[in-house]
Amino acid sequence: MTLQQLRAFLAVVEHGSFRAAARALSVSQAGLTQRVQELEATLGRALLLRSARGASLTDAGLRLRERALLIDAEARLALEDAPTGGGHDEGTLRIGVGPTPTALLLPRVVPDFHARFPGVRLRLMSGLHERLRPALLQGSLDMALMAVPDEAHWPDLHCTPLFRSALTVVGRKGHPLAGARQLERLQQAEWILMGTPGGPGGTAIQLFNDHGRPSPRVAATCESFTEVAALLATTDWLALLPAEIVRSGLIGPHVAPIAIREQAPRYDNCLVQRQGAPVTPAAAAFATMCRSWSRVVARG
Repeated sequence: MTLQQLRAFLAVVEHGSFRAAARALSVSQAGLTQRVQELEATLGRALLLRSARGASLTDAGLRLRERALLIDAEARLALEDAPTGGGHDEGTLRIGVGPTPTALLLPRVVPDFHARFPGVRLRLMSGLHERLRPALLQGSLDMALMAVPDEAHWPDLHCTPLFRSALTVVGRKGHPLAGARQLERLQQAEWILMGTPGGPGGTAIQLFNDHGRPSPRVAATCESFTEVAALLATTDWLALLPAEIVRSGLIGPHVAPIAIREQAPRYDNCLVQRQGAPVTPAAAAFATMCRSWSRVVARG
């Protein structure tokens, strides 16, 4: 098995046919086909089903795809991370960051890390666990700082809890329900969710269900705080967001918390790494800084 064979296989999967993959790689279709056939011969099973409409994965191909993506990512990162001057304080560190760690940890950790490792390039990817977890598993991230659902079972990832964070109901300033103090009064409002209903971003539904009330009406589901801020500022919709995001002003100046008596769900923000993945000195230092600063955050 060679890296070229795996990349030929991945190209066919990505582009949907041998012809399109060969065109994208600027190689002959015959040469690309030969590489995939050699890979199938090595593994002793068919990976792709050919048809007039293109190529589709077999069960064996589907299983190989995840490993091939990881192998390809690791090979590319090994080249990218190779120190140019022979030192260990070089290369690139890829960090996934959820909303609350962005507000609480990044302003503290990143400047400190850069002062200690000026030669290490930091690449930050924002998102919720629905986006960051696959990136970790595929090797395109070295670690992530993100909210993890309490019921999560991720055997391929190691999660180190850093701190618990609280959520608060928010709406635009001057919202008709700004004076509400009970969840019942918010039942008829429309809500914005972040991420899937079962994840940390969908806790508005959990808030109502935990207190014995029907699920609220969902007006929109968003993937970023930019979208949430724009919608909150221009509608009477509500959202359940990390309290620190609101206090820090990252959600914008046009929203304000609505202080209901019912306690909203809390969740763990964790340092998440792939099990068994190699850890560079720079990555180990970044993780240590995150754990250290998280103790400050936990103390308030």
